Amino acid sequence: MSVLTAIFIGLGIAGAVGALAVREHRLVRGSRQSLLDRCANVVDDVEIHHGHDGFPILVGSHRERRVHLELIPDTMVIRRLPQLWASLTHLDTLPGVPSLAVLVRPAGNEFYSLTSSLPYVLDRSADFPSEVLVRGSDARAAQLLKQLRLQLATILADPRVKEIAITCKGLRIVSQVGEGRRGEHLLLRQAVFDDAVVRPSELSKRLEELEALQNAIEAHKWKQAA
Repeated sequence: MSVLTAIFIGLGIAGAVGALAVREHRLVRGSRQSLLDRCANVVDDVEIHHGHDGFPILVGSHRERRVHLELIPDTMVIRRLPQLWASLTHLDTLPGVPSLAVLVRPAGNEFYSLTSSLPYVLDRSADFPSEVLVRGSDARAAQLLKQLRLQLATILADPRVKEIAITCKGLRIVSQVGEGRRGEHLLLRQAVFDDAVVRPSELSKRLEELEALQNAIEAHKWKQAA
């Protein structure tokens, strides 16, 4: 085989792989857009938008509190397949409340995480999973952790939960909803989540967990930090 022939064969293979990648990318974007459609009836005043990556973003209200549900693809994992996270945020002000966050199985590259940005390191509660990072905004976070220990432990008992974050602007739970397909990740570096699903029942459960946390926090009168 001549060098010129080999070059043409190589270009042909590269072109075929490129065409396959483009076609797969279009199919993947199309499959992503409807991932939250079944959850539209769980919240009131619902609106569903789509990000540049095709993943939907749901906003609405639940018990007169604003909620925001976003799907976050994570391809920065090391020695693991890409992960798809659901970030559910309860948007409601909690004046004087210190920030507190718990991150399960920290790897150091969780770009979506609030935990690593908090300066105050706290001891892990005995009720929590063994591999967790607990941080707060100041020393008062230890008191908040003690107050919410049982509620947090109950949520963290679900192995899909990745992070729980509490701030004066609201609450958030990040949980796993899918894992990437191995072939596309290795060959085309694409994140295809065949098993990704956000069930209405799961969204309702997360909303109730956030509501319980909110009520527990509001039962204590927090003062602004000096």
